[in-house]
Amino acid sequence: MLNLSRFISVTTIGLFLSLSPCHGEGIVNSLRFGLNHPDGQYASSDTVIVSVEPVNEYPTPIEVAVFENGVMTHVEKIGVVTSPRVVFTDVRTGPVAVMLEFRPEGTFPERIPMNLAPSEDAIRIGYVINGSAFEPGFQPPRDLKRYWKRQIRHLRKKNMIVTSKPVAIRDNGIECFDVEVSALDTVPVRGYVARPKDAREGSLPIIIQLHAAGVSGDWCKAKAQAAADLAQNGAIAFDFNAHGMLNDAGDAYYKALEEGPLKDYSYRPITSRNSYYFRKMILRAIRALDYITMDPAWDGKTIILLGESQGGAQAVALAGLDDRITDVVINVPAMIGNGGYLLGRNDAWPWPIEYNGADTPTSKMMDVNTDILTPKNARRAKKVAPYFDGAILMKGSKARFLVEIGLVDTTCPPSEIFSGINGVAGEVKVISSPFRNHWSASIPEPYKAWWNENVQDFRQDYIKNIIKFVGH
Repeated sequence: MLNLSRFISVTTIGLFLSLSPCHGEGIVNSLRFGLNHPDGQYASSDTVIVSVEPVNEYPTPIEVAVFENGVMTHVEKIGVVTSPRVVFTDVRTGPVAVMLEFRPEGTFPERIPMNLAPSEDAIRIGYVINGSAFEPGFQPPRDLKRYWKRQIRHLRKKNMIVTSKPVAIRDNGIECFDVEVSALDTVPVRGYVARPKDAREGSLPIIIQLHAAGVSGDWCKAKAQAAADLAQNGAIAFDFNAHGMLNDAGDAYYKALEEGPLKDYSYRPITSRNSYYFRKMILRAIRALDYITMDPAWDGKTIILLGESQGGAQAVALAGLDDRITDVVINVPAMIGNGGYLLGRNDAWPWPIEYNGADTPTSKMMDVNTDILTPKNARRAKKVAPYFDGAILMKGSKARFLVEIGLVDTTCPPSEIFSGINGVAGEVKVISSPFRNHWSASIPEPYKAWWNENVQDFRQDYIKNIIKFVGH
């Protein structure tokens, strides 16, 4: 059951959200935009009111492009803003995810980019009407459960070979280990496990940290101290990377992977279910789960998954495929709603349909390698993608979910995330952020300060409260 909890109050941030700083005295520095529902969530037939207030002189007329479920529908002229006023209203039944992009009049590019560069004189704000009514574009394949049960059974027939060595960390009360766990093929699970020293048998919950997309970026790598910090909450923590890479191997190693074996891993053509790159990524995550649940200190009940973007995709897959998962805390999760194009909506990263030749609303905003745009690849992608679509995999999960949705996220669109979480059987809480794109570092100030307090801090407190409750 979906519980669209509004954690954001008008009194917390006021009607107007200040959008600054940026490069130059443009829209972002000069005008403040706000919603009458500051969380950007509206019920069917609610009135959406978008207001603007000048904080610096901005003599240039502006206009707004309206995007519905990722597709631009029209542009409206607003004029010069010299005093506080309403600049846009909307009333409809939905479901619809709307993104508004404000620019100086006459400057909209012919081809609207998916991502807005910080240097552009433009700002985006988003809202969702009747989010609880979104449905996935794909239907579950008839053999979905049989397929994944067969994959997991095959994985578990492989002997689990574990190597582990202690790692020094800052906290003397936590022990940490560099761990390697054999998986389905020659690529193992690699990461760090941390737990409080002298933990009693059956006393601790498990926290698993799953990583976002990429190879050489700092966010892609497991870290001993990150695992230790999670363990300080009173848990067994497992922080492992998505690709089975070596831990702490040096920049040259990761760059070589990024330019070699793992180059463009997410955009490779789909030829079959068993050759799709994300199959082994998901199976490695299941192997990691099987390994960490063997720890005698686990309480046998609580498993918390944390993940952002691709990390959220892995968490969603685990929660849908393994009933042991109790809690999922994810930010802007990827790979949910890859069939949205069938209902006229934008699809989610990694866009398996678009990168295999199908024409969709999203493909019109992307630069795709035309060498793979073949009818044969498109047909294969349409058959294979549903087996890995989070909106399909998470359906019926009984885990509790806390989900952050960026309402101007064009990488993991809000319509598609809603289409997935609406199928969850457990409790779902949503934190929606009207100015949040896919990268939290790009949230305009001082909204970023508000985001840190009301989203980031809330998430950390939420995790601590789960562990505290478990401890009692």
